[in-house]
Amino acid sequence: MKRMSEPPKSIRMMSLALLSAPLFGIGCVQSGQLPETQESEAPAMSSENGLNSINGLTSANGLTSANGLTSANGLTSANGLTSANGLASAANLVATQGLMTTAAGRTTVSYIVKCALPTGHSIIKKDQTGATYTFPGALGLAPGWETGPTTQEDRNMVSACLMAHINTTGQHIPIYLDGPAPLGWGRNAAYPVEEGTFFGDLFVSPPTGRYCGGRGFGSNVVAGRIGDQAGASVPYKVAKSPDGTSTRCDMVCKRDPSGDGYNSCQGVNQTITVWRQFTGTPALSFESAPLGFASAAGTPAKVSISTAQALHGLSSMAIVVQSTGSGDARIEMPQPAGIQPGKNMTVFINVNDPSNARGFIQAYAQDGPAKNYRWNSFGYNPSQISQGDWDSIVVPVPADFALKGSKIGIELTTIGKGTVTIYVDAISFND
Repeated sequence: MKRMSEPPKSIRMMSLALLSAPLFGIGCVQSGQLPETQESEAPAMSSENGLNSINGLTSANGLTSANGLTSANGLTSANGLTSANGLASAANLVATQGLMTTAAGRTTVSYIVKCALPTGHSIIKKDQTGATYTFPGALGLAPGWETGPTTQEDRNMVSACLMAHINTTGQHIPIYLDGPAPLGWGRNAAYPVEEGTFFGDLFVSPPTGRYCGGRGFGSNVVAGRIGDQAGASVPYKVAKSPDGTSTRCDMVCKRDPSGDGYNSCQGVNQTITVWRQFTGTPALSFESAPLGFASAAGTPAKVSISTAQALHGLSSMAIVVQSTGSGDARIEMPQPAGIQPGKNMTVFINVNDPSNARGFIQAYAQDGPAKNYRWNSFGYNPSQISQGDWDSIVVPVPADFALKGSKIGIELTTIGKGTVTIYVDAISFND
């Protein structure tokens, strides 16, 4: 699969170890645990370059909506982390102050260092008892901060990295990170759900953390992640499109030409896009049959099972349209078993269109006659889809959706001559 089977060495897979905390955040390191030099971890996710992480970021240490990370906690971005004036050991502070004086604060430090410094680099600090803690680097997003001041770009990258690891529950969630240099672009097939993109600066007061919803936002929802944080105290807010009508990244940010994420959001060019795995088994996985899908209207489409592309299992449903020009092709499944009113339907598509004959591609859920065949859909224009990659389409199903006589389907609008193949897989209804 294009770009996905062998991710670049700059791409990092990380695992979120997440624990609820009073203000926001996550925290695997709690009071009574051993210093970070002796901390035990859950089995780590491995990647091509050996980077892995068990995340635990805590609250009450500057990561609030009122104060930036450099506010009265012994941390400053104006000096190197290794210096006493960059990150102060607890001995240099009042016992109730500073990140090094609590287990929660030290966990915050551990993730600042993991995000900022490269693997093989670390800093050593002490708590108020004199115990020594070693904090290793991993991602190398701001390597100059080890011994010198940060730049605005450094602060933006580390901030995005910290926000990308937030979860307000205690789950361990693997994630895959994409972004501009020094992180790098490239997907991994095991992480198909594009959750969202993070950007901003947590080191100013007040912080300016933001996120937008990726193409998989609202699907495969994970407790404590964006999309499931109602009432939670987190250091970021949702970003909106210029007209205020959308919070989707496609409307808020500029998508990178690779198609792997977003490289500029509201004037910030240092962003991180998060991809996740499936949270459960899809309702429809096309291993042996089209499961009732058939060509329904407009330009005839050939529907079959194919092993050329697959996201869940070994095969997918292939929709082949021979386009002669402008037109529409629709394939439908009547009376979809499992569809749930008030939930999201998620459909994954992978497009092969060498002739560029495709126009708009959408997935839809259509009510029965009791709702006058109401149509609910979402989709993408040609420029929004990278050929050969899997994209998710999330369609909100109304709470009063009429099940009797309902249909779901995929519609292709064609704008030229050629063969368009749309692979469909992993349809779910319970998000």
